[in-house]
Amino acid sequence: MIRIVDASEKYGEGQQMIVAAEPIAAGEKIWWCPCSDDGFILSRDEILHLIELQPHLRNFLCWYSHMTEDDTYVIPRTFATQQHDDDECVLFNHSCEPNCGFDSDYGQTIVAMRSISIGEELTYDYSFLETESSLIRGLVCECNTPSCVGTLMFDRYRDEEFQKRFYLYMSPYLQRRVRELKTKWYSTKCFTRSATDEKRKSLHALEWIQAGEIVARFSGPIDIDNHFIAKASKSEATCMVDAHKQVISLYDLPPQSEITLNYHGKL
Repeated sequence: MIRIVDASEKYGEGQQMIVAAEPIAAGEKIWWCPCSDDGFILSRDEILHLIELQPHLRNFLCWYSHMTEDDTYVIPRTFATQQHDDDECVLFNHSCEPNCGFDSDYGQTIVAMRSISIGEELTYDYSFLETESSLIRGLVCECNTPSCVGTLMFDRYRDEEFQKRFYLYMSPYLQRRVRELKTKWYSTKCFTRSATDEKRKSLHALEWIQAGEIVARFSGPIDIDNHFIAKASKSEATCMVDAHKQVISLYDLPPQSEITLNYHGKL
């Protein structure tokens, strides 16, 4: 059904791509991707710490990781040798006009979104897998399609038109994020950190946030259980809530800063 060909002319020396070896019908299953079953599961901080200890692994860890939840990434078990374990799914390149997506029942089966001709490159939109805290955020796209976004910031899932076209082909994680936007909206400049035994899930700055910026919004009661924003004393809170239930930064917040509120009188 597929074959791997040299893509040096399109993507650079040594690059490869997957093309259709025979006609593929819309909805046809193309590839089962076992990465999520076989890889190590790490948080963003754990991967960045690994890169700090072994800088030569940066490109491999960024390119061959993918998100399965907020602040949860899968990396190949073979990362130390920089091998991707001969799984062809890593050779599916990005396109802003993809012809493939994910089976939303499992999220690990790549399916054809439309009929695909022999010799046509098989692609999916990396935004079907990643959100703003992706380790390849800022990647310059080379798909050269009419609707190319240029730089991938992985915030397209927030766009209603993108949701209408591609929701059924997003990974289960991205589908959850789309649904979550209705109740736990937060800025593209933020990301969530995983819960631990000592601390609940929390919201942090992904990049610099200026004082006065809207960083999040409550859709229901202003309650600590209705968002990922931790409580803090009045003197330590980094944000406040306005009359429209918008969370506003009180100060300039550097990357990694935690978004906190003084909930006293707001509950």
